[in-house]
Amino acid sequence: MDFKYEFYSDGFFGYGEEGDYHAYGLHFFIPVLLFAAAVVFTVLKKDKLRAWKGEKTFRFVLAFVMMIIEMSYYWRVLYVGNGNDGKALMTKLPIQLCEWGAYCAIFMITSLSDTLFGLNFYITLIGAGIAVLFPQTVISNCGPGYFNYYHFWGEHLLPIFSVVYAMIVHEKKPSYRFIWISYAAMLLLTIPATLLNMKYDDANYLYLKQDISFLPDSYGLRIVVYSVLMIILFHILWGIWYLFDRRKRKRQEKTDPEIINEAT
Repeated sequence: MDFKYEFYSDGFFGYGEEGDYHAYGLHFFIPVLLFAAAVVFTVLKKDKLRAWKGEKTFRFVLAFVMMIIEMSYYWRVLYVGNGNDGKALMTKLPIQLCEWGAYCAIFMITSLSDTLFGLNFYITLIGAGIAVLFPQTVISNCGPGYFNYYHFWGEHLLPIFSVVYAMIVHEKKPSYRFIWISYAAMLLLTIPATLLNMKYDDANYLYLKQDISFLPDSYGLRIVVYSVLMIILFHILWGIWYLFDRRKRKRQEKTDPEIINEAT
């Protein structure tokens, strides 16, 4: 008997029902609080984590988990179903901003590359950060009873944690020039995103076709608005880190005898 699994409606791997996810309810706060607890633990135990013999193994395990989370989405599309018209794969290619942030995080946390950290600091903290603040735009139909709920939180929170972990434990610092490197990388990503968005009606890469009331209807103007918004957000993020880092250095200058001797 020929059995067809309805990918978009059936079971754990389906796309859920409208209103299944309740924004800023218990479904939202549980993963966010778990993330916050992990960050607090990292801050409190940073010295022990840095000296821990299994620290490198931990980073590779974290990278492996992120890779499985990313690949699981495409395994789901390939083996559970590929949509109604057979072209759904072309609307689900890995060219979303958060996906690229996750891939960068995988290689960044294993190699501790300054270049990848610079890209992740801006792209992941802003891109994934916005998604975490407004999850209802992505998982509005999927609560804890659906695969997409767990995939969403893993795909966004683990890369953010990787950046925070690299900053706290390995004292990685972002560079201002990576604002423009990250911005250039995003502009390059808009090229395939635009071509696919125009070719496939169901495609919504980089959320350039998202129904957002305050954005212009013109596709070109939307790209301009997104570009300006990202530059502003990148600078705000850089400013927050700069002020925090300057305050930290001033405290060290007051308490560290070696820094005081160097200054005098």
